[in-house]
Amino acid sequence: MVTRADVANRAGTSTAVVSYVVNDGPRPVAAETRRRVLEAIAELGYRPNRVAQALRGQRSRVLGLIVPDISNPFYAELARVIENCADLDGYTLVLGNSEQDAQRELRYVRTFLDRQVDGLFLISGSSSEELMALFSEIAVPFILLDRRINYAPNAYLLATDGIAGAVMATNHLLSLGHRRIAALCGPSKMPSERAKGYIQAMGQAGLEPVLYHSADFDRQSTYDLARDILGRSDRPSGLFATFDLAGISVLRAAADCGMRIPTEMAVIGYDNIQEGLYATPRLTTIAQPTEELGRLATRHLTGLVEGRIERTFGMKLISPRLVIRESCGWTGTSKAS
Repeated sequence: MVTRADVANRAGTSTAVVSYVVNDGPRPVAAETRRRVLEAIAELGYRPNRVAQALRGQRSRVLGLIVPDISNPFYAELARVIENCADLDGYTLVLGNSEQDAQRELRYVRTFLDRQVDGLFLISGSSSEELMALFSEIAVPFILLDRRINYAPNAYLLATDGIAGAVMATNHLLSLGHRRIAALCGPSKMPSERAKGYIQAMGQAGLEPVLYHSADFDRQSTYDLARDILGRSDRPSGLFATFDLAGISVLRAAADCGMRIPTEMAVIGYDNIQEGLYATPRLTTIAQPTEELGRLATRHLTGLVEGRIERTFGMKLISPRLVIRESCGWTGTSKAS
C-alpha cells in the first residue's frame, strides 16, 4: 500500500508537506512544491486514510444523504446534483434509501453517524416523533430537504414552496375553464403541502376540492387509481397529479382506456422529471428547481461543516415555475421545456 512517506520521497519533500497538501493546510505550500506532491500522488495512486483522519479529530470528507425512494426520478436527479456538487468541494456522498419506512430511516441516520460522516442531508419519508427527538442529539451539521415532514424548531429546511406550486397548478386548470378539478395525491397518511395548495386554490375559486389518495407513491398504485378515476361517470375535467409519476400514470391509463388527453381531460403534474417530457402527450407540470435546490443544499451543509457559516434554524423556500406542454392544451403562453 502506498504511504505518505512514499509520496514524500517521490516529490522530494517531507511527509508534513504532503499532509499540508492533502488536507489543504494548516500551513501554506509553495505552488511548485504543491505541483510535485500532486504529481507524486497521481503517479503512485496514493489514497489518504480518511478513517484514520477522522479518528484523529479531522473531517472525514463524507456526507450522508437519506432519500425516501431512490426509484423516484426526482430523488435520483436531486441525489445526482448533490453528489456532483459535493465532489467538486472534495466530499464523498453516501446514500441511504429509506423506502418511506420510519425505522429504516432512523437506522440510516444512526449508521451514518457511527461511520462519522461530516454532515447529513435528510429527505424524510415518514412521520416519526422518534426521528424528531433524535435531531437534538445529532452532533454533526444536518439539513432537511424537500419535505416539511418532521420539521422541527432545531432544524433547517430547504425546499420548493409546495403550497405555491399547487396553487399555480390548480389556477392553470382554472384559467383553462375547468371547474371540476380533482387532485391525485400520495397516501393519505402522509402530510402534503401540495394538497393544501390545491384545497386553497379551489376554495378561493368557490369550488369544492376532491382528493384521491393512492396506496403508495409508485407507478402501479397510481395507475390503478387513475383507471378508477377515469372510469367514473363524475370524473373530473381537470386533474392535478401532485407528483409527476402519478401524472404519467394518468396519461398511460387514459391511453389504455381510449381517452384523449387533453380533449376529454386535462392533466398537470408536479416535479418536472424527464419522463414527463417524453410522455404522450407531453406532461404539463410544475418544475422544481432541482439544480438550484441541490447546489444550495450542498453549499449550506459544507459551509456548516467547515465553519464558513453559522448554524441557523427555520426554512428557505424556493419558488417553482409552470411548464406548459400538451397535456392541458395550449393557451397561447410560450412553451417551456
